[in-house]
Amino acid sequence: MFKTLCLAGTMAVLATSASAQDWRTKYPVVKFAASSSENREAVQARFKEFSSYFKKQLGVELQIYQATDYAGAIQALTSGQVHLAGLGPAGYAAAWVDSEGAVEPLVAAREADGDLGYYSALIVRADSPYRKVEDLKGKTLGWADPNSTSGYLVPLVSLRAIGIEPTKFFERTVFSGSHENNVIGVLNGTFDSAFVWTGKNPASRGILKVMSARNLLDPQKLRVIWNSQMIPSSPITVRKDMPADMKHDIAKLFVDLYAKDPKMAEIMATGKTSGYVEVQHALYQPVLDVLHEQRRNRKKN
Repeated sequence: MFKTLCLAGTMAVLATSASAQDWRTKYPVVKFAASSSENREAVQARFKEFSSYFKKQLGVELQIYQATDYAGAIQALTSGQVHLAGLGPAGYAAAWVDSEGAVEPLVAAREADGDLGYYSALIVRADSPYRKVEDLKGKTLGWADPNSTSGYLVPLVSLRAIGIEPTKFFERTVFSGSHENNVIGVLNGTFDSAFVWTGKNPASRGILKVMSARNLLDPQKLRVIWNSQMIPSSPITVRKDMPADMKHDIAKLFVDLYAKDPKMAEIMATGKTSGYVEVQHALYQPVLDVLHEQRRNRKKN
C-alpha cells in the first residue's frame, strides 16, 4: 500500500513537472520585438543583459528582433514572427486592430511614485525664445513615428483640441523616426521643436534621462514647454494564442523583476520605476478610441 501511494505520488509529481515544461519544449526560443526610442546600439546593449536574465529565470533563449520602426514591430507580432513585443499604447492599439484582437497586453512598468503612465513633452532649445506652443507658429516640428503615442498620436490630438492644425500652423513637420532623433534634431537646429516621451520627472525617466545617462545630452540645453496628460504605460504585448502557462511565467518574471533585480527593472523600464504590474486591455481603450477616430478621418481625406 505504501509503495503504491509513493508510486502514485511520484507519477503525479512527474506529470506536473512535464506539464510545466510543455511550453519550454515547444518554445525553446522566445522571440521578442523591440521598438525603441533609442538607436540600435543602445537597444542591443540593453537587451543583451535582459536576455541573459530571461534565460537564467525561465530556462529558454530570448531572441531579440529589432524593428527599424514601430510598424515593423507591430507587423512582426501580428504575423506571428515573434511571440511578444515592447509596444507603446498606440502601437498596442494598432496591433490589436490589425490582428482583430489577436494580441493582449501582459505587463507594464510603473513610475517611481507608482503612477501607471508617462507623458508626451514638447521640447525646444533652452537658448531659443520659445516659451509656449503658440510661439512656434511658422516654425519646424519633429514627430517621432506615425505609430508613436507620445511622439505623434497624443500630441496631434492635443494640438487639434486647442485649435492648432499642425500642417497649417507649422512651416514644416517631419517624422524623424525616433524620439532620440527628435532630441538630436532640436539640439542641432534641424527642428525648432519636437515631441518626445518623458516621465513625470524628465530627469528620472524618459528619453532625456536615457540620453543623459549615455553622455549624449546635457539636459540644460533643452527646455520643455508643454506636457500632455498622463498616457497609459507602454505594455509588453503578447499573442493571445500563446500557451496560458507561458504567458503566466513571462508575466511573473516581469512582475518579480524589481524585487529580484532593481537595476534590471530600471534598464527595461528605461528609467526609475517601482516595478512592473499586470495590465488589461481596458487600460488602453482610450488610446484605441483615438486610433479609430484618426483612421476614420484619414479615410475621409
